[in-house]
Amino acid sequence: MNEFFRRLRYLLNRRGFDRELAGDLEFHREMAAGENRPFGNTLHLREEAREAWGWTWIDRLAQDLRYAFRLLRSSPAFAIAAVLILSIGIGVNIAAFGFFNLMVLRPLPVRDPATLVRFQRLSPKGYSSVLPYPEMAFFREHSTTLSAVLAWNPSTVTMEHEPRPLKAQFVTANFFSELGAAASLGRLLDPSR
Repeated sequence: MNEFFRRLRYLLNRRGFDRELAGDLEFHREMAAGENRPFGNTLHLREEAREAWGWTWIDRLAQDLRYAFRLLRSSPAFAIAAVLILSIGIGVNIAAFGFFNLMVLRPLPVRDPATLVRFQRLSPKGYSSVLPYPEMAFFREHSTTLSAVLAWNPSTVTMEHEPRPLKAQFVTANFFSELGAAASLGRLLDPSR
């Protein structure tokens, strides 16, 4: 944490540190010249000191932004074209993610979707989310951590005068009431019956 505060202190007072560093380097260069020994590249030593003091990437980013602003100011047509292209690209990305979020990432339209748990079992043929009813009944009767146990079972139903079987989902009686679902028409299953 001391490292963070030291770097933050340099960032806020970097002009004073730079002046002090320039003075110290000038002093040492004069001392080395008086003793007839080479001192080295002063600019390189200043850059190394700045690297040790703080976040030089912030300084470089500020320099890059100033340079980019000067270039864009010197050619306004290019600047307008660049801004328009970037805004269109960002707008298209936002629209695409908004659609993806609406269709795929939105939470389930049920009460407390984050609290749902799905049981799966592993068999030699792979994973299966369909558990036999006796297993679900055992979980419902012996679970102390689950508030409710819901089950559904996909199946096909053959109806009279229908040319092919229909897909159906058989659910437990508490399925809709525990999920907080309401019927648009008619009524739902009643767990008390």
